[in-house]
This record gives sequence, structure tokens and C-alpha cells, in this order.
Amino acid sequence: MRTDTPQTIYRKDYTPPSYLVDTVELGFDLDPARTIVANRMTMRRNPDSAQREIELYGENLELVALRMNGKQLGEKDYRIEGNLLTIPGTPEEVTLEIETICVPEQNTTLNGLYTSNGSFYTQCEAEGFRAITYFPDRPDVMAKYTVMLRAAKDKYPVLLSNGNLVEEGELGDGRHYAKWEDPFKKPSYLFALVAARLVCQEETFRLADGRDALLQVWVEEGNLDKTDYAMQSLKNSIRWDEERWGLELDLDRFMIVAVSDFNMGAMENKGLNIF
Repeated sequence: MRTDTPQTIYRKDYTPPSYLVDTVELGFDLDPARTIVANRMTMRRNPDSAQREIELYGENLELVALRMNGKQLGEKDYRIEGNLLTIPGTPEEVTLEIETICVPEQNTTLNGLYTSNGSFYTQCEAEGFRAITYFPDRPDVMAKYTVMLRAAKDKYPVLLSNGNLVEEGELGDGRHYAKWEDPFKKPSYLFALVAARLVCQEETFRLADGRDALLQVWVEEGNLDKTDYAMQSLKNSIRWDEERWGLELDLDRFMIVAVSDFNMGAMENKGLNIF
């Protein structure tokens, strides 16, 4: 649990990130007592930074493995000071692979990945993503995300994340998976994950460019009759953005999750709003 006093950050003290992240591939083996997170990032040195080391933030994580460009790093190759993991002497382009373990059922901060009433949720704004994996968790680092979720199907039949669903199936032993891809760059605080027992109202909606998008409002069983207003509001919002600003939904679907256990009231994650 975080116990330090929050520090005010001033714009005059801003320094650019030492490395930029192009792509992030996340794999989750979801278990309330022991969730394994595999993180594979492609990174490149930021020409606007004079710093020559990678800095990653992490909170309440057990570091299992750290590899850079296929090479396993030992403790002498990096240092961890508080919530900051630093890798010195890094090359211009890096593929970083990180495996960590977190315990969502003990995450009482409700930042990052946590469980509530038998379901998994995330809250990453403003600095919650660092409680999921080591990452340059700051809003000026934007990347494309691919996410693989694995979990017990009877307990978590619905597996959601940002972007478009590109694959789903069975794993055996009562487990299943869903793979999500967001082809547009976003900051880490807009990442989202939901694994729960939910039902949905869905509609196909014709966008201004002629594409059909899938709109879904996910709720707990017994609340499906309360979703009409949310669905109509979503359609009105999409149409208003098109007509007023010339902006179209860039994804193939847009999802709203409305549950009684979400801690923030509202979180407008990319393509997966949680209320």
C-alpha cells in the first residue's frame, strides 16, 4: 500500500522520457491470489532526452524475469530503488520482456488490477498501470497495445479489454482466452481490463463512413432492463461527434461496463468505459 505523501508536480520540472514505447504485448493469467503478467515492449531511445537509461515504474509487484533483446538480465544489470526500476547502458532500440506477479485480491488501493465481488477490474488513471507491470507510466508515452486474457471460464465468462476482439477460444482445464488489439496509440492510464460474469445489450451501428460498429453495454445479471438509456446515449454521442466535429469511432466496437463494484464512479478508457 502506498503510504508516501503525494508530491506536487510542476510543468517547469518536466523532463521528456528517456525511451519511447512503440508496441506493448500483455498476457494475463488471471487468478485472484496470483496473477501472472507477461509484458513485451518494443522501445527506442527518445532523441529529445539526454538520458541513456530506461526507467520503469512498478508498485507492489514481484519481479520474476527481465529480458532485454532476448538476454536474461541479472540483478547486477539493473537496480530497483523504491518504485523505480532502472536499466543503465541500454542500446538505441530495445525489446524488453518482463514477467511479474501481482495479487489482485489483496489490492485494497483499488489502483491497477483488483478484484471486487468476484470480478476483475482495472483503474489506471492517473498512475495505476504501474501496479500491473513495470512500465514508463506517464501520459507522454503512447503505444499500441495487444492484450491476451486467460481465466477460468465458469468464474469469468466475459473477458474484455481495449480495442477490437481479434481472437477467442478454449484452453482446456476449464479455462478460456480472449485476445484484444488496439491499433491506435494511447497512454497507459487509458488501459482497461474486465473479467467478470456479465450480460450485455448490443446493437450494430452504422457510422458516417459506412462501417458497422458493434456497441455493447455490459451489466450484471438482473440489470439488463436498465441499459436502454445508456445505449441511446452512446449512439447519440457517436453521431454528435460525427456531425459536430467530423470525428468517427476509429474502432470496430465500443463497450460500456456498468457494475455496482467499480470504485471510481466513471473511467473513460479507450473503447471500454467503466462505470
